[in-house]
Amino acid sequence: MRRTAQRAGIFLLGSLLLATPRSSFAEADGRARAELLLAAMGGRAAWAKVKFTHVEAVHDDVSIRDSFTNKIWNDFTAPRVRLEAKNAQIDRRRGIDGATGWRWRDGEQSVLTPEQFEDERSWWEANIYRTLHRLAINDPDLEARAVGEHRLEIFRRDGKRLNWFHLNQRGEPMLFGTWESEAGSAFGPLGKSGEIRYPKWGARPDGSWRYEIVRLVTAETAPADVSFAKP
Repeated sequence: MRRTAQRAGIFLLGSLLLATPRSSFAEADGRARAELLLAAMGGRAAWAKVKFTHVEAVHDDVSIRDSFTNKIWNDFTAPRVRLEAKNAQIDRRRGIDGATGWRWRDGEQSVLTPEQFEDERSWWEANIYRTLHRLAINDPDLEARAVGEHRLEIFRRDGKRLNWFHLNQRGEPMLFGTWESEAGSAFGPLGKSGEIRYPKWGARPDGSWRYEIVRLVTAETAPADVSFAKP
């Protein structure tokens, strides 16, 4: 009789452990998940001030033999971005400044085609740090939606999806994607620069690309000595 009662108690305990209630995160709406994301990334007040980032990272890409340094200067207030990827074998730079764009590829300079310019402008619009800033200032052109138990999706006013995040229960981004793509980039644990936090590394889930951030600097305005115009 005692053994039967013990078995029943063990079964009941196992059932209770398996029947974990839904977390409050899973039940949160889009705005609540956006708040959790901002809090995990350093807070709304901190990201509201960030209108410019400079990121320096070490990249590995299966199409390039050696690791390379990738530097990005990004002005959130207008389509102004400069990127430089360099190692002993490659010297590749590109940028957009308002309605124009340029590229430098291993010694050859050219003007961006309309398609290339739109690719760069779309990258700028959907940049994760720019989106965090826009969420922090309650940009009325953005809408946050909760999807499933762990996902946060950000939409433009016209209904087009801008970004999506797969968040853990602390609100930290584990996976991030842009526009229609569902592939996304996996994110590592968070580092810190001043008040803000950021993923210290990222990688494509298919293993074709990865990066590790060496330095991240933020500012309220783009520094005067940063040029986005063609060299």
